[in-house]
Amino acid sequence: MEDKLNNNNEFYDQSFSNIDYSKEEITNKVFDSCHFESCDFSDTVFRKCEFTDCKFVKCNLNLVKVDNSKFTSAKFTDCKLMGVNWTKAYWRGLTLGSPFEFKRCLLNSSTFYALNQTKIVIEDCRAHDVDFRESNLSGASLAETDFSNSLFSNTNLTGANFVGARNYSINITKNRVKNAKFCRYEAVSLLELLDIKLEG
Repeated sequence: MEDKLNNNNEFYDQSFSNIDYSKEEITNKVFDSCHFESCDFSDTVFRKCEFTDCKFVKCNLNLVKVDNSKFTSAKFTDCKLMGVNWTKAYWRGLTLGSPFEFKRCLLNSSTFYALNQTKIVIEDCRAHDVDFRESNLSGASLAETDFSNSLFSNTNLTGANFVGARNYSINITKNRVKNAKFCRYEAVSLLELLDIKLEG
């Protein structure tokens, strides 16, 4: 099979399906408006790569390394992205908010620590043990996502949408939650860390 990724350095409007690059290293590649479906990039190293307007569907990116790689308008649907340290990506000069959209993805044990992720989309995902401390998630869409054991501390959640989200633990005295939207029943958990008693 032709090695499409290693034979070229720039890819525009191309589709990749069922390719297996697990545990490989991909360096200095440019992907623009590319579509990846059912690809295996588990434990792959993306080093100094650029992804612009790319879509990943049903891909395995568990433990992927994003060393100094740049993402712009990257969309992930039905993907596995567990154990990813997004702080290692290229973030200098990012001014337009988060480059990510995650829908129905597994994001467990990943970190967005101290990143500017305004308007990030994490919808209907499983995001257990994810580190959002010190990050800016203002205007984020976090609906229907399970945040079991995820960390929020000094996190900007201004205007974030948590409707339908569950299992989050957010101390409202240590995070900015102005104008954030919560489901009425799940929002009771916001009071649990205030050392008050709820009756009735």
